[in-house]
Amino acid sequence: MSIGRILAIAVIFSSGLARYASGAAETRLIDQFGHPVDSRELGGHWLLVYFGYASCKEICPTALTVMTTVLNHLGTTADSIEPLFVTLDPTHDTPAVMRAFASHFHPRIRALTGSAQAVAEAARTFDVSWKSSPAARISDHGTLFYVVAPDGQVVQALHPQQPVADLVATIRKRIAAAAPP
Repeated sequence: MSIGRILAIAVIFSSGLARYASGAAETRLIDQFGHPVDSRELGGHWLLVYFGYASCKEICPTALTVMTTVLNHLGTTADSIEPLFVTLDPTHDTPAVMRAFASHFHPRIRALTGSAQAVAEAARTFDVSWKSSPAARISDHGTLFYVVAPDGQVVQALHPQQPVADLVATIRKRIAAAAPP
């Protein structure tokens, strides 16, 4: 991963800063409570990131159920992880919609939305591809969990269909490997 991408991840999840316009509201991601995502909250934390959309009927709810199970199995290790669900459908996924959707999963999952520009930039930063059409909203999207180290580097992409024990072991291993000796 390039230094540019690492910095872009830090910028996307920062206190309203964006690569194009510092502090511009249209470039911010906000959570399900309407609060801008703030780097002070995320700094020093591992991130577990998933992209999808709230009206998804199968893939996204399944992935977030797996994320919930993984977080529960991680026990206290999960305390150092900020779980994030980023919409790919900001037109329909308002903070209220995201709040209702996220309420079905782990209580610590932050469901993020924002302007089309902010969401597109976040997706580009993680190389997430998706297709949409007026008839189908989102017709296809990537299905990976991204494990991001506290320095903003994506250190692992995991598939939610892997066994939960494998996901938990991989995340634990990544966190342990980064811990000071």
